[in-house]
Amino acid sequence: MQFSQILGKSEVKRQLIQQVQKDRIPHAQLFLAREGYGGLALALAFATYLMCEQKTETDSCGQCGQCLKTNKFIHPDIHFSFPVVKQGEKKREITTSDDYLPEWREILSQNPFMGLNEWMQQMDSDSQPNINVKECNDIIHKLNMMSYESDYKVLIMWLPEYLDKEGNRLLKLIEEPTDNTFIILVAENQNLVLKTILSRCQLIKVPKFENKEVSQYIIEKLELPISKAEQIANLADGNINLAMSIATDEAPDFSDLLISWLRIAYKSDPLEINKWISTVDGMTKNDQKNFLEYGLHFFNQFVFWMYTKSEEVNLTDKEKEIAGNMTKIINVTKAEAISAILDEAIVNLHRNANLKILLFADTLTIGDIVRGK
Repeated sequence: MQFSQILGKSEVKRQLIQQVQKDRIPHAQLFLAREGYGGLALALAFATYLMCEQKTETDSCGQCGQCLKTNKFIHPDIHFSFPVVKQGEKKREITTSDDYLPEWREILSQNPFMGLNEWMQQMDSDSQPNINVKECNDIIHKLNMMSYESDYKVLIMWLPEYLDKEGNRLLKLIEEPTDNTFIILVAENQNLVLKTILSRCQLIKVPKFENKEVSQYIIEKLELPISKAEQIANLADGNINLAMSIATDEAPDFSDLLISWLRIAYKSDPLEINKWISTVDGMTKNDQKNFLEYGLHFFNQFVFWMYTKSEEVNLTDKEKEIAGNMTKIINVTKAEAISAILDEAIVNLHRNANLKILLFADTLTIGDIVRGK
């Protein structure tokens, strides 16, 4: 991956390139980027630039032996760590990222802007993924060994949110890595990263893609008409992965499910609430997360629209109609309160909270908010 393959992000690219040129690379960095914002792609491009034998002022050469290996994700001094699930008959506690490297390389070559949902599909699983104790021990072992070909060793850990307390095993390595060893964590939600790890990393916030960058990307990839690409980019709100899903009709429409939730919450009938929860409980864990993320996006855009009345709000025509009808009973204050509940629900779901209890309690609370109690 090269910087030139990532649209925009000029300020972040400049910062990363200067780190290498001035030989002031932090030993541990955390790239904070929402799904589809390019955090992982930037980490890959940075590692490529670091390893490149003929780097320029703005990018890796893409042609030297080091670049050829990094671009195939097979460089022996670049190590990957990411959430995985039990593989085949192998016990979960001994399954690590190394067991899924072929699948990892394949999906990175296809979609370096992927989200967890795509990765779970690649692993053909709906189980809860994590980064386990053996993985942490393997990381320590790998990074304490001498490099094979380069002067540097790099660890790219995608979604450190899936480290549990065993992540504390990495603290000494993060604080005192061996010479020329660099650790890059790529996270989507810093609130879910262990605070002990977060405090030891330099934080780099990766902004979302501009709409024109998203439309340009999907035009190049899918040869869509400009008008269609611009419409999709507006809906994706800076998320290239979501834009590709919308363009290929792979993104589910959660709007009806969200509206039915609000209606049921307003009525607060326990039987209807449980029936609705059963529908959500029957979804995959990733779709449950995506539904809550969708609800959060909708209400954030609803608040923006209520404040500005802008036609550039990132909602579909159907969602705009829903938003217009909602103004009869939901004002900005109520919408912000619901957004806070959804944000907390996403965090709790990630922490394996009981879904039925979580949704039942949140439904009653949302009902109280809508009714103005």
